[in-house]
Amino acid sequence: MFVRNLYKTLAFYICVVLAVVVALELFPHKKINDRSSDEFSALRVSDDIRVISKEPHSIQHPKERKVLAEFLFHRLQQMGGATQMLEYDTIPSKIGGEFFYKNIYSVFEPGENSLPDSLRKYILLVAHYDSRFRQIVGKDTVFSYGAADDGYGVGVILELAGNALKYRNEWKQGVKVLFTDAEEHNLDGMRSAYARNPEVFEGVNFVVNVEARGVKGPALLFETSPGNEKVMQLYANAKNPSGMSLTTAVYRYLPNDTDFSVVKDSIPGINLAVIDNLHYYHTDKDNFSNISLESIHHYGEQLEPVLKEYLVNEDYASDDALKGEDDLVFFALPVLGMFAFSKTGYLVMNIAFYALFLFVLFVYVKYKMIPFKGILRALLHVVVFMAVACAGATAAAWLDALHYGFEYSLIDLKYLPNDNKVALAFTLVFAVWILVFSRLQERRHRLYAWNLLLASQIVAGVVSLALLIVFGENFFIFIPFAFATVALFFSVAKNFKWLYLVSCTITVLVAVHFLYLLYVALTVGALGVIMLLSVVYLSLVISQYYCMKRRVL
Repeated sequence: MFVRNLYKTLAFYICVVLAVVVALELFPHKKINDRSSDEFSALRVSDDIRVISKEPHSIQHPKERKVLAEFLFHRLQQMGGATQMLEYDTIPSKIGGEFFYKNIYSVFEPGENSLPDSLRKYILLVAHYDSRFRQIVGKDTVFSYGAADDGYGVGVILELAGNALKYRNEWKQGVKVLFTDAEEHNLDGMRSAYARNPEVFEGVNFVVNVEARGVKGPALLFETSPGNEKVMQLYANAKNPSGMSLTTAVYRYLPNDTDFSVVKDSIPGINLAVIDNLHYYHTDKDNFSNISLESIHHYGEQLEPVLKEYLVNEDYASDDALKGEDDLVFFALPVLGMFAFSKTGYLVMNIAFYALFLFVLFVYVKYKMIPFKGILRALLHVVVFMAVACAGATAAAWLDALHYGFEYSLIDLKYLPNDNKVALAFTLVFAVWILVFSRLQERRHRLYAWNLLLASQIVAGVVSLALLIVFGENFFIFIPFAFATVALFFSVAKNFKWLYLVSCTITVLVAVHFLYLLYVALTVGALGVIMLLSVVYLSLVISQYYCMKRRVL
């Protein structure tokens, strides 16, 4: 018995560690293509970023911005694009004074095998070339060098366009490039282009906006246009896809807009960005020395095959080629790839697993396998854990902000010096607390592991259902709920106890991947919400661990 339990314990911890490594993508990444490669090269992109980020080039730096605009203008001209400056009137600045701004617009027409001009459509590649104007961080006034935001976007688009020209004779559609100015100031460049330059958007039936909210991490597809069904079919060509449809809904509540916000309701498209390491976001640390070649490479992995498929396929040669009626529910998991469902299919799948869980709960209670009182007692424990974790983590974030002189914000508390340590400490403390508490309870109550699992499933099911009603999707809590339900269904037979190990592994993978992205997107101010969800995940995993170790119910 001891040896068998030891093997189970080792297997559990090995699977958990592997799931964490995969979820955080800590495994070695593929080699970055060198400068001589015919494929996307992050090193070539970095050469452009080195020039782009040489000096701050915000609306407060007109000379530096002019130099950069001329550099980009000539880069596009040298690539063979019909390039022009789109100049606008001087406007007041919200930080004082006035400024002048201009966009850079270039068109690359298809080669010999293209469709007739009257049928020709275009992809519009968009990034902004201005950097963030002054920002107060603590007691310092800082300016961003714009290496990531949005040197990543500008550099990636130059590389994508340059590589696509190698197969120009295969194009059926054309490429338009728009580098906008004053994005950091109310999206002025994109708003002006959309209102005053209809030629930019004429014939465009697909938009790709490349952004950055941080300097490292995976390049996420974090926003799509409404009715994304056909857009996601095109994005399915991406290599190493990343992102989730839920972020489109969450993004509406964040205090951020991008150039994509101006056109997303009228032109189908996608919006990609890295979101990690907000300590460097909009500060002087957003400079060339802190760029991530792996992040740049990930933009290329996704966008290069999508661009090629769009350009060479006649299926995209119509105004409504990428306009869909329905939104897909989609999410990507490291190694496992992208999963996409229709709204109806996803709803049916949810209903099926809710029904299965209710059946399992009925069987366990009806046949007195698990006393209902025990489930209620464990449910009280989970709710208390959640309340304490949420209140404690929120208080810690608030006190930390107060200590360093920052104003507390639920979704925009970016620059606290030790925020990551606070988040990690809380997670570890609650993991140990629930693990030890469950062990003590199990010694007193033989069936506590099942009590806790069923109670955690009830909480997960309620949260999952609420999210489904509000947002129409809930994958980050529904997947652990579904796998745990299957494990519970079969666990009456001792030969199926290994399903708990599978369920734990999937739960850890989904939980760590999602919570990390949520944390870096919402910042430490939202630590209370993150810890509340963490308690649900921890309760599911720990209870299944103890269930797995028992030979019989």
